[in-house]
Amino acid sequence: MVNGNQYMDPYNAPETVSSLSRTGKLKSMLTPSRLVIAGFAAGAYIAFGFILAIISAVSFSSYGTSPNFSLFKILLGAVFPVGLIMVVIGGAELWTGNVSIASYSKFNRTARIEHILYNWIGSYTGNFIGSVFMAFLAVYGTGLFLKSPISDLSIAISHTKVNYSVWQLFWLGVGCNWLVNLAIWLAARSKDSAGKILAIWFPIFAFVAIGFEHSIANMWILTVGAFLDPNITWLQIMKNILFVTLGNGFGALIFVSFYYWYVSTPSDYKVALKELGELLAILLVFTLIMPGIAYLLAIPLTWIGAPNHVFPIVASGYFLVLTFVFHKIKPKGETE
Repeated sequence: MVNGNQYMDPYNAPETVSSLSRTGKLKSMLTPSRLVIAGFAAGAYIAFGFILAIISAVSFSSYGTSPNFSLFKILLGAVFPVGLIMVVIGGAELWTGNVSIASYSKFNRTARIEHILYNWIGSYTGNFIGSVFMAFLAVYGTGLFLKSPISDLSIAISHTKVNYSVWQLFWLGVGCNWLVNLAIWLAARSKDSAGKILAIWFPIFAFVAIGFEHSIANMWILTVGAFLDPNITWLQIMKNILFVTLGNGFGALIFVSFYYWYVSTPSDYKVALKELGELLAILLVFTLIMPGIAYLLAIPLTWIGAPNHVFPIVASGYFLVLTFVFHKIKPKGETE
């Protein structure tokens, strides 16, 4: 508190928070079909980045002719950012980014809880369907990922991911989305496309090279793994996605959206903590009704030995129904 009631922000954050808050509100006004289609595009864009990363770096993995762990990780990180660049500059609905963008509209009270949940559910639905489609394209459509060493590397990556503990998955998800949403924040503060590309590239390079976990990227690579190796089950996949999703949401809310909103507002810390608590509760509800229920759906399908293509169809149907249900129950906005 400076000069009586005047709050001085040393980081010039209010303008960016206000801009992202308006964007978050507009995102919650998309119709279900537009929201899901835009989410499909984002899932596909992230998959394109992952496909390029694997093809570019495979020669330096343990399945290549000249293994080099450091160079392998550097190459993975160097080209993967193309996915988020397409999302941010091209325009699409990526759930991991929408966690913080929609949260700004809640912090600024321009959107309600129902709006946040609707946007998160719809974008996550589209991301899942887009990721599964791109896995089909990579494996069965083009056959690119049926060939060794690409198939060997994809299976190895998938096995590593499904064998992390729940504790590891959560914190690997936290680190990932802290950097992803920092990239989005930096891009929002950049004034031209070249600046946005550079702002996105460095944090995404860091998260991939470090080895953090991104729920939407995992939807693609783990589906590829399931298509290639019947020993990778959807029960294992959904355990990964469930706890990575929770970690992704926590990392974005605490370390990016809350941080920048709080340093840019004169709100009392008790009010700020109340707002944060409400958003964390929304995140928990979202995680339970989306990847949580999907995990439960995977249990009987795994027990009966259903083919690996059955679960994505069942889960996509459930996610789509939930998207339309929340569109019906959320308060309608005047721009809709």
